[in-house]
Amino acid sequence: MKTFRYIIALTLLAACTVVIAVGSVPAPIAGKVVDPQPQRFRWKDRIIKIAISTSLTKPNGNMKVDSDVSGAIRRSLQAWQDVADVEFQISSVDRENVSSAGAAGDGVSLITIAPTAENVLFMTNDAQAASAKTRVFYDRKGFVTEADIVLSPFQQFSTDGTFGTFDLQSTLTHEIGHLLGLRHSGVMGAVMSDKLAKIGSLGFSDLGPRVLADSDIASIRDLYGVGKSNVECCATVTGKLSLPLGKSAKNIRVWAEDGLTGRVAAQTDVSPDGTFRLGGLPPGKHNLYWKTKSPSNGSSTGELGVVQAESGETKILNQKISLASTVLALDFLGVNGQLAESGVSIETGRETLIYLGGKGLNSKNVIVEVSSPFLHVVPLSAANQDFGDSVSVISLVVSVDSDTPPGVYSIFAKAEDGSKASLIGALKVE
Repeated sequence: MKTFRYIIALTLLAACTVVIAVGSVPAPIAGKVVDPQPQRFRWKDRIIKIAISTSLTKPNGNMKVDSDVSGAIRRSLQAWQDVADVEFQISSVDRENVSSAGAAGDGVSLITIAPTAENVLFMTNDAQAASAKTRVFYDRKGFVTEADIVLSPFQQFSTDGTFGTFDLQSTLTHEIGHLLGLRHSGVMGAVMSDKLAKIGSLGFSDLGPRVLADSDIASIRDLYGVGKSNVECCATVTGKLSLPLGKSAKNIRVWAEDGLTGRVAAQTDVSPDGTFRLGGLPPGKHNLYWKTKSPSNGSSTGELGVVQAESGETKILNQKISLASTVLALDFLGVNGQLAESGVSIETGRETLIYLGGKGLNSKNVIVEVSSPFLHVVPLSAANQDFGDSVSVISLVVSVDSDTPPGVYSIFAKAEDGSKASLIGALKVE
């Protein structure tokens, strides 16, 4: 039965997709980043006009009756507007169709859920997997000129936590991040994570990532600045990772954690030439880590060092790393005897039994750690679990201090040979 529950949990996950279009430039599709260069697509002007299709605001078969659609739209836009120098101007239109693929769209940035032939065709390849899809048009200077969001006419949405539906506000907040120019994040508990779970997929009514994680905020501020937010910002860390013999490090993720709390502050993917950029960071001390992007193949995780950066300052951190072979891998996280690929919410002042899935996991020879001083793995709580031969699973109890700051926190597994695996920002404290 445990193997069955594992399979069910994974099928309830959906990867939102962003398709970027301009001339013949390659585009990220189906949740995969074709060009892993640091994304710098952004709107030229801070005021962005968005048209809301009446197909979304009028009663429709994809939306639970009495859902607060207008409120979900307003709150999802406000989330980004509150932290960056952008302002949305919205209008209502009868238009329903996503712009056709090509060098340019129709000039209207539309949010729609209409089951028209064009929208169905746009969603067809991801009909069972995606909750929504965004097509972004940009010019050759890298400025976004239009972005259309299609909520899948193959899925069900709600705003009140109904099991088996997608949370409308979480879905819209994620897609608006794409509209603004953001790509998917490797932080499991972030709004821009490429995995969005249906409500109830882990046995409880988790409304999903409605609240922006620190890494989401850092990414958007790196593009647009702080705006009217009364905060001190921003620092930047750049550098280059290299392998032995001078080869460039590829398929690597880099992330920064707050030096005092351990919260994930920012994350980025390393470019093919080994360079990386973590912008939009709050000033202060940050611990930097790296990991490979293919954990199921046997992952490597390591520390890059500590950086103290002040507002407006750019620090450079160049490092050589070693991709040591290891049988240890972390792929999944879950609760209630189920595994998934999305972040798990845990409460302050409580203990939570969590499950870790991957390869090489054994409670007798693997040590599980959390880098935050506010979160603790309860000693002697680790136990092996039987989820079938395709995945090794251990369970353990995580204790959360009552004064733990809200945010997302990473979890690490360490083997006897010293090799490490990690899940970036997998534990969400709200």
